[in-house]
Amino acid sequence: MSSHSLPGEQGGKQNLPATIAAGLTVGSLSAFAQISFGALLFSGSLSGGMGEGVSHTLLGGVLIGSVMALGGSFPGTVARPHELPVIVLALLAAQLAHRLPSAAPGADVLATVTVLIMVSTAVFGLTALLLGRWGAGNLFRYLPFPVLGGFVAGTGGLLVKGGLTVMLGVSADQLTWSALIDPALLGRWLPGLGFAVLMVVGTRRWPSWRTIPIFMISGIAAFHLLLGLTGGSLGSAMVGGLVPSLPAEMAARSLVPAALAGPVAWREVAASLPDILAVAFLASLGTLLNASAIEVTVRRELDFNRDLQMVGLANLLAALVGSPAGFHSLSSTALPDQMGARGRAVGLLAALVCLAAWLGGPRLLEAIPFAVTGGLLVFLGISLVANWLLDRRSFLSPLENSVLLAILVVTMLAGWVAALVAGLVLALVLFVVDYSRISAVRSLMTGRTRRSHVDRSPARSRLLERYGDSILVICLQGHLFFGTAHILRRTIMERLEVPSASRPHWILLDMRLTSGLDASALYTFQRLAQICESAGIELLFSGLSCDTLRLLLRSGILQGGREGQHWFADLDHGLEFCENELLSLHTVQESKEPLALMEAGELRGQGDQQAFERLLECFEAVSFPAGSTIIWQDQPPGDLILLLSGRVVVERRPTPQGAPMRLRTMDPGTCVGEIGFYLGTPTSASVICEEEVRALRLSQSALAELEKDAPEAAMLLHRLVARKLAQRLISTNQLATALAG
Repeated sequence: MSSHSLPGEQGGKQNLPATIAAGLTVGSLSAFAQISFGALLFSGSLSGGMGEGVSHTLLGGVLIGSVMALGGSFPGTVARPHELPVIVLALLAAQLAHRLPSAAPGADVLATVTVLIMVSTAVFGLTALLLGRWGAGNLFRYLPFPVLGGFVAGTGGLLVKGGLTVMLGVSADQLTWSALIDPALLGRWLPGLGFAVLMVVGTRRWPSWRTIPIFMISGIAAFHLLLGLTGGSLGSAMVGGLVPSLPAEMAARSLVPAALAGPVAWREVAASLPDILAVAFLASLGTLLNASAIEVTVRRELDFNRDLQMVGLANLLAALVGSPAGFHSLSSTALPDQMGARGRAVGLLAALVCLAAWLGGPRLLEAIPFAVTGGLLVFLGISLVANWLLDRRSFLSPLENSVLLAILVVTMLAGWVAALVAGLVLALVLFVVDYSRISAVRSLMTGRTRRSHVDRSPARSRLLERYGDSILVICLQGHLFFGTAHILRRTIMERLEVPSASRPHWILLDMRLTSGLDASALYTFQRLAQICESAGIELLFSGLSCDTLRLLLRSGILQGGREGQHWFADLDHGLEFCENELLSLHTVQESKEPLALMEAGELRGQGDQQAFERLLECFEAVSFPAGSTIIWQDQPPGDLILLLSGRVVVERRPTPQGAPMRLRTMDPGTCVGEIGFYLGTPTSASVICEEEVRALRLSQSALAELEKDAPEAAMLLHRLVARKLAQRLISTNQLATALAG
């Protein structure tokens, strides 16, 4: 898949003011978000590494943003360390810090957490690179939409908790109701929560690119204004836990995390591998989810595989500097597009803003209160939850909304790994429920409406019309499994629970459109075979694949059967078998007339009788041995052939060397060659004798002479041929109606 632009999006003059404004705006938002993420990763007992964590998260924003701006399939891509992996890593870091003193007393907690972050980013980078290289970019699109929504809403819920931990200065496991209602701590988180709520209301009331920057700047300014009015200082705010107190070593701005100098508990990092793989999976999912959303938002087709490879490369570089994983930012990519900014300069400017924040050091970061950074996290979380639980509610069914809500609850109560498992299980359940609503029965007809491609005499056709309901034809579709097998059994049982006189004598199941069956469907067929055997009904199959045939034979459903009696290559041969069996149970009163086109009852008085006798004089009696070809495909039109005895098959070859395909089989009492005979077109198929054939033949020259000398006899022939064609058309229309209904 390539990236295709809309007219005017490439090659035109850039809107420089919009590009600069957009780059500075999304760069500032990205820097604020990364500061919040760094504070979240190193909160609580890990607060001693907050300064370095923020520094390297910003540096990761520079690297990830630059690589995606230069190499992303959409020129306006803005990327940064993302909240999806950050929120999971924050939980893992808190858990690791909690158990490390007892599990590895000599290890350095900050060094081990830093390595955990680096390894998770590197694993995600390698995963994304390989997925893109293998062309697996579209695979994640098969995950159901409500499951994706549950993951995103769960991320929002955890972001709200993360924002509260940042403002309270505690770890995730220390965030309790008692901490929230502690009077001494209310002043830390209530202002940030109010700030977040105001941002939610403001962005919904004024959906402009200016809204968030105005709130962020206003929040910081209001904090320092209140601090000055109350006689406080930045130092007292640090002591009160209102602003970060970052260590001086952050000013060195080292490219390599200084925490790595301490001893690392590698065993504990290795024990976290399942969680690290979960982070890689979720980050890959988030990459493709955001890329899909960007496609819709900017009306551009993205190359997912290319973007995965670029994301992989960017994260491998970011891992070297200790940054958490990152990828496309939907909001930061969509905002410049709304502002009219185009091109890769937007992403590069955003990366430069992050670089400026990184170079600014502790003084710049210490001026930003926790109420703003934590409030931004709470705002993002509330926005994500509201987007999926409220804004998109009308687009989802009650069942889908329940799945979304269940994943959100599991995420909040048990964490991301449990939510991932629950999401996959619910995706399977959702698939089974939705797929079970698709009936395995594509069509259900009787032998009255669905006939084989065998043209039979009028007497035999009347018998099939009269007793055709004794043949039940069921065409199946899709994969037969426990969710659909019961529908098939119920459908057949409804037909068997009627009085015996109305029951079918043959049940033909056509499997041509099925893709396979599981053990439950196989058991259903076993039960049906037993029920049919006890009721004296023949259960037949057609269109079986090799695998399905092997399963039916191995399970004993077709035990002792053979092709041509219990299963058939296609539906047509199966129908022919059932019709022959039906006809063998009844005495057929064949017409005594030598002309296959008509019966005596079709003559209209003395005039028709005389015309009929004159017509017979124009036909020539002929015979053909078995295996001979009466009519050759793609040849000039030949004669009209009326079958008196024997059987012929009509075959067509798509190519001269191709395998023949049976179109129809003709019994005595039918005619062949009438289409080409009347239209004067080349023959469309070959007519081959299956056995010795006796027939009557009428040539074109004989018809021309008949029309000249005895027009009433020629008109009788035309009327009778038209009657035959009309009857065939009626049968075709009945079949089309049955299939459509």
